[in-house]
Amino acid sequence: MPPRGAGAFMPKKTIWVTGLCVLLVMLTLAAFAPSVVGQLRNVVFDSYQRVFPREPDPNVPVHVVDIDEASIRLLGQWPWPRSYLATLTDRLFALGAVAVGFDVLLTEPDRTSPGAILQSWQRFSQQDITLPAAMLAQDHDNSLAEAFLSRPVVIAVSGAVDGDVPQPKAGISFTGARPDGAITSFPGALSPLPELTQAAAGIGAISLSAGDDGVSRTVPMVVRMGDTLMPSFTAELLRLAQGAGSHILRTTQASGEMSGGAVRVVEMRTGGATYPLNGNGHFRLHVAPTGPRGMTPAHSLLGPDLPAASHPEIANRIILVGSSAQGLFDLRSTALGEKVPGVMLQAGVLEQIITQSFLTRPDWMPGLELVTIALVGLLITFLCTWESPMAAFAGTVVISAAGILAGWLAFDRAGILYDPSMMILTAIAILLPGSTLGLIGKERLRQSIRSRFAYFVPDALVTQIAADPDDALTPRGAAREITVMFIDMRRFSTVTERMTPEEIVHFLNRYLGTVSDALTAEGATIDKYIGDAVMAFWNAPINQPDHRARSLRAIFRVEQSIAAANDMLAADGLPLIGIGIGVNTGPAYVGLMGSRDRLSYTCVGDNVTQAARFEGLTRIYGTNNCVGAPSIHDLPEDIRAVELDRVVVKGKTEPVALHCVYHAHDQAFSSAAAVF
Repeated sequence: MPPRGAGAFMPKKTIWVTGLCVLLVMLTLAAFAPSVVGQLRNVVFDSYQRVFPREPDPNVPVHVVDIDEASIRLLGQWPWPRSYLATLTDRLFALGAVAVGFDVLLTEPDRTSPGAILQSWQRFSQQDITLPAAMLAQDHDNSLAEAFLSRPVVIAVSGAVDGDVPQPKAGISFTGARPDGAITSFPGALSPLPELTQAAAGIGAISLSAGDDGVSRTVPMVVRMGDTLMPSFTAELLRLAQGAGSHILRTTQASGEMSGGAVRVVEMRTGGATYPLNGNGHFRLHVAPTGPRGMTPAHSLLGPDLPAASHPEIANRIILVGSSAQGLFDLRSTALGEKVPGVMLQAGVLEQIITQSFLTRPDWMPGLELVTIALVGLLITFLCTWESPMAAFAGTVVISAAGILAGWLAFDRAGILYDPSMMILTAIAILLPGSTLGLIGKERLRQSIRSRFAYFVPDALVTQIAADPDDALTPRGAAREITVMFIDMRRFSTVTERMTPEEIVHFLNRYLGTVSDALTAEGATIDKYIGDAVMAFWNAPINQPDHRARSLRAIFRVEQSIAAANDMLAADGLPLIGIGIGVNTGPAYVGLMGSRDRLSYTCVGDNVTQAARFEGLTRIYGTNNCVGAPSIHDLPEDIRAVELDRVVVKGKTEPVALHCVYHAHDQAFSSAAAVF
């Protein structure tokens, strides 16, 4: 038997091959993650943050002092004299700061120191200009270094293409192998002034990473500058705030995590705080909306009078000094679509670590995503072979919704980043060609059905069959109750003995056409023509609850059509024809039967054979029709039946009742009733 339905016209193998090819391409893209896949993944993860942004906690001991536009207007353009920063440092610690970090680069000497100003005057002046020795002794860089001494202060260093790399203040030890190839690297560094480096208790990298779209999603917590591993600015602040001495970096080889053979970073420990990192040593940001979050303007801390009670937000907090001024070019795009000062991102890292609010993408997540892509691809391909586009479409919708929901729940409940995008795209990429192939197959099947059944069943039935061929045609066969009719012409040889072959064909076609019209008018399915005989049945392929009554009315239609044919034969001087009709009702096996190359929709079974036997008995009883007892149940009011006999038909041992049916007002009914 051929496959069901459209599979006979669009083999399932074609759909499977197409689906598996698409699946292989999608698995390759997901595994190797080219830039377009990475960008799509970023869009997905950004959408999670927009739906579930981090809620800022005002009680977290982290605060930002902002060198904002107002401070620059009041205190002059940046860079300010280092004496201002020295005063700011003194006042922050006087107000109770736990640790202070300057998220600004202090790489060049202060040009506002008296000695530097004197040199600038003398360079272009013809006069001998001098300043008092006491004034020349005032060096602003030294003043700032003195403010740093013996205090938990962190200054910034940035990666560069060249430049000497300062010696870190804190070492980095490893649990597992060194991840040298995984960590972000720079050939050199933009280093602070040596006197500031020497005086500060910590030095950390402030290189904020950004994707191809310019959005900052991660912060490197450890970078390589030349041959030196440098902790980040925030890691150093965290260390000093706890009074810790070093950092510990754990890699994939420490505890058996999966990394595909390469050494990757897993997490970092600073003092008592442990926080997860990406494989390249980056910390993933969970951004909080800027909103009305408070930052203390720098100018408010540099006034002439500064009572301690005026700045309670400083006490017992880690203080980051940075700038939101647009002219200082430290504004960063975030996953929320906002532009925020880089110092706010640094502060956000500290807030996340302190509150243990992390976003992680476990080492097993890429493998899980590949497995889900494979399973979904196989499922959608399987649904496409059902030849029901709606089933495959519904499956794709459900899978997509489930993937999106799973991603949201994993993000919101556990801070885990799961990317369903490639799974959803795989489902769609397989659905489109798979459903298209299925539709093409179904259309071919409909066309075949129409061409096969157009001459055997009414147009309305052809439409119903084409709409649901699997149910109507039962290609693997099904047992159902049907009413079967056999019609045979009498005196065919006598009528045609003087006709030419062409005339015989013409006569036979007219006869069969007339009989067929009478049958299809009552919804019959014409099974086959056997010479001058016709076989038809009801209640298949379409259910017809009144199939018995339809078959009985068809008897009268056929008799009327034969009477009309005899009128034409008589006019031509030809002998008249007669018919014998056998009808029986009962279970039979219905479906497409035959060889692979030639199929026929037909019925077989004992009740079909009995109908053929009943047709033969019409010659014995001299009637036009012989009808089995099951066919006259619930007779219509306009039809009457006369029992002819109880006979044992060939192949049976028990007698069956045999009837002849008439119109209720037919005179022949009264005559037959009197005889039988």
